[in-house]
Amino acid sequence: MHPAMDQLSKLPVSERLALVQDLWDSIGQSKEELAVQDWHREIVQARLAEFDGREDELGLSRDQMTDEVNRRRGQ
Repeated sequence: MHPAMDQLSKLPVSERLALVQDLWDSIGQSKEELAVQDWHREIVQARLAEFDGREDELGLSRDQMTDEVNRRRGQ
C-alpha cells in the first residue's frame, strides 16, 4: 500500500473520487508508454479476428443508433 493511503483514506469519499479522476486524467496526459502484456494482445487479436468481416451483422452504424435512440425517446 502507498504510504499516503492512511491520510487519503481519511478524506471524504467525494474528495477521494475527485483524486481518482485527477490521477486517471494525468495518466491519459502522460507521454510515458505502458507495456501491453502478451496475453492481452492475444485476446485483442482473437476478438478482432472474430469481428473482422462481420461488422454489418454485429452492430449498428451511428445513424442507425441515433435513429433507434430517437425512436425510443419518441422523437
